[in-house]
Amino acid sequence: MASLANAQQSPRKSAQEDRTKPPVLPVVDEGACPFEGCTFGEWTVTRDTPLYSSWKKDRVEIGRLRKGEKVAGLTGVHITEKPDTIRVLRDIPELSLKRGDTFYRYMYRGEGFADIWVHGEWKKETDCSFVTEKDAGGCLRDCSAQVVEDGVKEWWVKVRTKSGEVGWTKADGNFDGMDSLG
Repeated sequence: MASLANAQQSPRKSAQEDRTKPPVLPVVDEGACPFEGCTFGEWTVTRDTPLYSSWKKDRVEIGRLRKGEKVAGLTGVHITEKPDTIRVLRDIPELSLKRGDTFYRYMYRGEGFADIWVHGEWKKETDCSFVTEKDAGGCLRDCSAQVVEDGVKEWWVKVRTKSGEVGWTKADGNFDGMDSLG
């Protein structure tokens, strides 16, 4: 009963305060293949790469993948430790965003699409082609928003070697054959 009394005494946050609070980090997207044309299947290792027991922090190295080795890409996990912070330069009515507003980009999906957090809710696979990056990639003119702070993200992939060993490693340009369009 004491916990109920304490809960009743604590002040409620206003709707505005609740709306602006982003998701608890890290945000983990299981089964992730985060770009246009991304596909799991046969990949070629592009450089010697450590293989781990898990993508989680308590992982241990269990082997090494060698440059030129063929592996089967099985699945992926995209981890957002910190999302990109994006400032609105011009009103974006379809997202109810006004000049000066801020929103957050989590997983990029490719071709300008991303999972974003806007006004206290997820907008999955949203067209964000109106965003220019800090390095001037993405939108090149008439941009409505700009990345003002890059986030911290990792994409880990689970692979199986020809000998049957299964483990996890960061994608980080370590494989060819991931892009069905390239």
